[in-house]
Amino acid sequence: MTATKIFLHTAIVIGSLISVEAQTCRANDFTYGRWTVSHDGASRLTTLAKEGDAVLKDVTVLFKDSGQLMNTADYEGVAYSTIDIADEVGQGKKFTVRYTSVSTDTPDIEQAFYLYNDKDFLLTDVTLVGKNGANISSNYIAPIVSHADNLFLPQDLTNRFLTVPFDNDGFITYGSYPLSCTSSGSTSHSTGRVARDSISFEVTAIFNGNTQKGMVIGSVDHDTWKSAIRITGSPLTQAKITNLECFSGVTHSVTRDESDNRLQPHGTVTAPRVSSARMMVGLYDDWRTGMETFGEVCAAIAPKREWGRGTPYGWNSWGGMERNVNYEGVVSASDFLKENIQNKGRFGDGIVFVGLDSFWDNLNWDQLKEFADHCYANGQTPGIYYTPWCDWFPGSGSRPVEGNNGYYYHQGHLKVNGRVKTVCGAGCMDPTAPATLSRLNYFIDKFKSCGFKYIKLDFLTNGIIEADSYYLPEITTGVQAYNYGMNYLRERCGDDIFIVESIAPIFPSQYAHARRISCDAWGEMWHTSYMMNSLSFGWWLNRVYCYNDPDHLVMGNRSEAENISRMTTGAVTGYCMLGDNLSTQGSFTGSAESQKKATIYSTVEKVNDVIRLGQSFRPAYGHILSGANKSVDLFYLETEDSYYIAHFNYSVGDKDITLDLRSLGISGDAIDVSESYECWTDEAVTINGDTMTYKLFNDRARLFRLIRK
Repeated sequence: MTATKIFLHTAIVIGSLISVEAQTCRANDFTYGRWTVSHDGASRLTTLAKEGDAVLKDVTVLFKDSGQLMNTADYEGVAYSTIDIADEVGQGKKFTVRYTSVSTDTPDIEQAFYLYNDKDFLLTDVTLVGKNGANISSNYIAPIVSHADNLFLPQDLTNRFLTVPFDNDGFITYGSYPLSCTSSGSTSHSTGRVARDSISFEVTAIFNGNTQKGMVIGSVDHDTWKSAIRITGSPLTQAKITNLECFSGVTHSVTRDESDNRLQPHGTVTAPRVSSARMMVGLYDDWRTGMETFGEVCAAIAPKREWGRGTPYGWNSWGGMERNVNYEGVVSASDFLKENIQNKGRFGDGIVFVGLDSFWDNLNWDQLKEFADHCYANGQTPGIYYTPWCDWFPGSGSRPVEGNNGYYYHQGHLKVNGRVKTVCGAGCMDPTAPATLSRLNYFIDKFKSCGFKYIKLDFLTNGIIEADSYYLPEITTGVQAYNYGMNYLRERCGDDIFIVESIAPIFPSQYAHARRISCDAWGEMWHTSYMMNSLSFGWWLNRVYCYNDPDHLVMGNRSEAENISRMTTGAVTGYCMLGDNLSTQGSFTGSAESQKKATIYSTVEKVNDVIRLGQSFRPAYGHILSGANKSVDLFYLETEDSYYIAHFNYSVGDKDITLDLRSLGISGDAIDVSESYECWTDEAVTINGDTMTYKLFNDRARLFRLIRK
């Protein structure tokens, strides 16, 4: 019997299952809501269309089975089925294409599409199914692969695609690139005749700068896989992409999975059914809405850690004290904050954190308890710092783990190719190992006994790397290990400790209230520009975290313009932790100049009112970039009673600005000009019709509040 004879020439309908002979099959169209999935049983290719317009053509599936790369073209049989669904995202229909083969050595494939009645997106995933319950082993599944010319944007030079970093370490930046480039690396943001090829982690947007129309595609599940999107642009038209691969199972130098110039493969998942992450494909009139929707879908699947006690304000020791934490110094910093800043200019009308960062262990446990008690007496909440997945002395792994619990550091080390894996100089600790978790228990219990209610977690990427093995045999990927350890940590902390992630992967996101949106940023304009690059293309992360953290706001010896800009980054992210050395006693006192500046710039009432909103501003566009770090300079936020506009000048000289408010969705007629103002100066605004004019000084940000009529 030939392979094709396992199907009847006439379609058989059993419930919602339809099987057809592949050789005679025409395209099987399934439409629900705004989307149509058209599958050609002969070519094994799928077209995804929204409201009649093709978004992605010739989509196929690639995967690895026990290391062998395969695709759906290798299969003889095709069957279709539909069922009703009600999942975390909504109600809808699931349309499945099942591929079967007469070979007993290959798994069946279930290519599923999840369509919803009122959504601008669909979801899709691929499941490999072992025959007769046999195990399947795979470390790569790509539900969406297209080598066709996909053209869904206007044909002009403002088309861009977004690159999203895996984590925020090493001063890495987001990128917004033309679909082609010149051959010169120095002009990487210019167009040319070389098709650009790049990779984005977990999500990307491909959009038109003039119209804002764009496609958003990415992984909405973060329990097993590291996922990515590879894109090749067009060398000539600047309007199409020529290759697209959205897949689970990525490792890269950017995921920190490279050691000694060798790339560690993604961990292998073995089970009778192995599924990729669900991938979202959406087409939007505004790509920014698509990115925000992506975040909301991720949070529907893995709900964010909620916080109901007000926007965080406070102080952290790292920005000014760094390694010089000392007892007298941090106690005096708490006092300085209380006497000069706290509850002045509406700084911290709610909760105020005072956090000890790295080198808190310069204090003994008695001093830490006394410091925490002192903070409470000052109406503050004390905070601490912890690196749960790091061994900072990996060369001496034979030393005992803290707590006299019988474990040694080497029992928790992760190894790659038989050697201890290090990232940023720290040995990577297995988040599933008893030695690691016993150490975690010791420190969390000690922190809680001292009274700390704020924990800054750092270097978390060390716990998500791919390793030779993990302590728990059922854990086989870095993401699985990370989820296990972070869930354990969250439960150990309880519900009343505010958790903020510092250096950390973007996903999974459900274990912390906040995440620092960039790497370290101090007070100079370069650092402000760098941090704003992350907000330019990561503002939507406040959909998966309660807050985006702009890092410590340091004034230092920088200019007034730079100080205002740095504090404005707190307003546009909705979070404020000061970083200057506020200590007046002890072995490392702060400068009177920086303390005065911290006092002045953190107690401007109208700026604090914006910070208190706790919301991240939206970029005005994504294709016009400026400054050394290629950042957006114009941002806005809409609330029930106001529009807020922030405009940054990244060292490009004084400018006279004429802003068309309509480009931000604002009508000049809707603004009460007499009540509106610039937050830093309290100056009135100048609006004529739909145009607002103002001066933008070098290195300085402007922050406007436009009151609605």
